Amino acid sequence: MHKKPILFLILTIVCLAVHSADADFAKALRNCTPFSGSGSVQTGGMNVKSTKRISGWQGDKCVYKESVNFAGINSDIVCKFTKPQVEELASVLEAYELMQKYADDKPDFSNLEEAQKNPVSRAWQKYLSDEAVCTISTDQN
Repeated sequence: MHKKPILFLILTIVCLAVHSADADFAKALRNCTPFSGSGSVQTGGMNVKSTKRISGWQGDKCVYKESVNFAGINSDIVCKFTKPQVEELASVLEAYELMQKYADDKPDFSNLEEAQKNPVSRAWQKYLSDEAVCTISTDQN
C-alpha cells in the first residue's frame, strides 16, 4: 500500500474512533462552536494519537483542524466545511452514536479494512480525500 492511501485510511479511522465516542464533538460540529479534544486508538498495530479542534465559522465555512501522530508520521489536517457538509457529518456521527447504544458488539478499530467500512469512516473519508474541503500536510520523523 502506498503512503497516501494508508495515511487517508489511518486518518479516517482516527476520525471514526475518536469522534464517534464523543457526543460533545458531534454537538459542537453541528453548531460549529469551538471545541478541543484528544484521544488515541490502536489500529493496524499502531498507536495513533489525535488532537482535534473546531475553531468556529470563518465566513461561510466551519473550520476544523486535527493533528495526528502515528509511526513517526505527523499530519495536520485543516478542513473548511460548508453548512450542508457539517449537517451531513454531524448527522452520521449522531446516528452512529445512537446505534452504538443498542449494539451488542463494539466496533473493532484494530482492523484497518473493517474499520474503513464503517459509515462514519466513509463520511469523513469523502471529505478528507477532497482537496477543496480538506488539506493534509505530513512530515515524517
